[in-house]
Formats: sequence, structure tokens, C-alpha cells
Amino acid sequence: MKVSPFSLLREHGFLRVWAIGLLGNTMRWLELLAIGIFVFEITGSALLVAVMTIARQLPLALFGTFIGPIAERTNRKHLLVAGFAIMTVSSGSMGLLAHLGVIEIWHILIGVFVNGSCWALDFPVRRTLLGEFAGAERLGTGVSLDSATNNITRMFGPFAGGVIYGLVGLEGAFSVSFLAHFACVVIGLSLVLAHSKAKAVVVSYFEMLKQGLAIVRGSRELIGIYLVTIILNVFGFPYASMVPVLGRARYQVEPALIGLLSAAEGAGAFVGALVIAFVARPAWFKRLYLYGAILFVFLVFCLSFAAHYWMAVSILLVGGLGMAGFGAMQTTLVLSLAPPEARSRLMSLLSVCIGCAPIGLLNLGLLADWVGAPMALTVVSSVGLVLLAATVIWIPQIRR
Repeated sequence: MKVSPFSLLREHGFLRVWAIGLLGNTMRWLELLAIGIFVFEITGSALLVAVMTIARQLPLALFGTFIGPIAERTNRKHLLVAGFAIMTVSSGSMGLLAHLGVIEIWHILIGVFVNGSCWALDFPVRRTLLGEFAGAERLGTGVSLDSATNNITRMFGPFAGGVIYGLVGLEGAFSVSFLAHFACVVIGLSLVLAHSKAKAVVVSYFEMLKQGLAIVRGSRELIGIYLVTIILNVFGFPYASMVPVLGRARYQVEPALIGLLSAAEGAGAFVGALVIAFVARPAWFKRLYLYGAILFVFLVFCLSFAAHYWMAVSILLVGGLGMAGFGAMQTTLVLSLAPPEARSRLMSLLSVCIGCAPIGLLNLGLLADWVGAPMALTVVSSVGLVLLAATVIWIPQIRR
């Protein structure tokens, strides 16, 4: 019998972890949009805008493999609270520097890298906790609800970032982020979870990592999931770093409308993820994941040819539907295919795959400075579509 997603919100543990994701992800997208507009206005460089997103994503690749084994031997609540406490201090410091009028690009770069390092905890810590509170029978429903919520944040966060930036500037965006991150700390401290420190055999970090890689090598399905994740993060998702550039240079709209453009994909993804949470069945999970990924990259390709603002908004709305299938099923498939004792390890490896995004961001930024953002998006998304097709041919299990 299909479980109602909202029944999970009546359970205190799930509700708290879900709420932390709601607030934290909203601030993540709010900061990225406000920073992107600020950097492009100050420097006029699409590459520097991409570099800010690289700094946010790079910690996933640098630290992702370390966090999973640590999370399996540590109280995840403590890791979660520590991460948000650091982000509270970081966002507050950048807000203060902006208020004093002394903030510089390198200050922002350091702050973004610090916050990105804390966000490397999301998959192996927060989302793993979410799956544990949901339980095996409600895993797909719980993760789909969280995915739908994340898409709300990708809709509301950038729009709020554009509006706040337009009204009170960068300092206002960081001030709001400071308050929200502090609220996450408070909510995290109220979490109650069972955690056993005792283990019959103490396994070293490198042995745990080796075991995790062995699990992946033994599963064609997991290999396919990780490959599709890498492709989307190198050839699909980097498009978001070009939204401030497209908004200012191509469509010549104000910050609030740039925020709306960035929010469009999140709006489409929210609708799609909510439908998935209510109606999706386990037999559909792989196809939703794969076909959602293909649709998303194809719509990024279409975006590169959108000459008018509202056409671009419409394209991103539809692209969000593809993102819904990919995003909801990504975590669900990894958690369901992973042995319970290895979930944090395999989620950490997923973080590393997501952490490949800086490769695509750097390529896209360099191309955009050379041939313009639209042509750069055309080239990058075309390569992504070809690689997705090759993955389906090589690993047909991914679509069965």
C-alpha cells in the first residue's frame, strides 16, 4: 500500500531532519544567486561567476570519501549540528563584511568554500538520517518528499535571493542566511536518535572505503547510477552558474527576474517530485531516474537557443520535470541498493560523483568567456546527451 508522504511529517525525527533540509537548501540557492549577480556586476566575468559555484561544489570531491566512513563511526547528529554551526559563522561574517563595505571577491570565495565543505555532509549525514527515520518500507516516499522539498528551495531560494539582493544588497542575503543556519543548529540539537558506538570489530577508514568500492564494482546498477550522476553534474547542472550571466547580458533583466529565471527549474521539479512522491512505484524508479536525466540535459540544450526571457523560463520549467525524476530517484536507488551498514559510505561516493561538477563549471565558464554563454551551453549539453546515450548502451540495467 502506498504511504502518504505527509504521514512522515507527523514523526518528529523525520520532520526535524526534513526541516533542516528545507531551511539549509533554501539558503544554499539564495546565496549562490546573490553572489552570482554581485560577482558579475563587479567583474563582468562569466568565468568568475562559475568559479564561485566551483568553490561551493569542490569540497564534495575533496572530502566526500572521508565523510561516509566517519559518519558510520560517529553520532550523525553531532556532525550535522557542527556543519550548520560553521555555516552560521561563515554567512554571518560575510554579511558583516558586506555591511561594512569592505567585502572582496576573495572573501566570498573563502566563505563559499567553507559553506560548501559543510554541505558535503548532506548526503552521508542528513539524507542518510532521513532514510533511517523513514524506514525501508517508506524509503522511496520519504526521499521523494525530501526531493520535492529541495525543489521548493531551488524555486524559492533563488527568487528570494534576487529580490533581497535587489532591495538590500549582498549584506541582506547573507543576514537572512545567517538566521536560517542558526535555526538549523537549534533544530539539529533537538534531534533524538539511537547510535551505537560499540562494534565487534574496529575497521579502519581505508578498509571501509575499500569495502564500499567493492560493493559498487559488484553492482552494474550502482555503476550506472554513479555514471549518470557524474554526467549530469559535469554537463548538465553547471548551466545554473550561467543564469546570472544570461539574465544580465542576454535578457537584460533586473535581479528579481534573474531570480525568477533561476527558480523556474525548481518550480517544475517541485511539481514533478510531488507527483512522484504520491504515485511512483519501485518498479518505475530506474526509468524515472534515467529518463529524467535525459530530459533535463535536453532542456539545457534547448535553453541555449532561447532568445527571449519568457521562453527561457518555460524551458526551465519543463526541464525541472526531468530533474524531479533524477533527483528523487538518485538517493532512493543508492540507499535501497546499499547494505544498511554501508549506506553512509555509498552516499559519500555519490557525493564525490556530484563533486565532479567543478570540472563542468570550469569548462563552461572558460567556454562562456570565449564564445558566449549560449554557445557554451550548446556544446556542453550536447556532449552530455551523447554520454548518456553511451551509458544506456553500455549498462542497459539502468533502464530496466
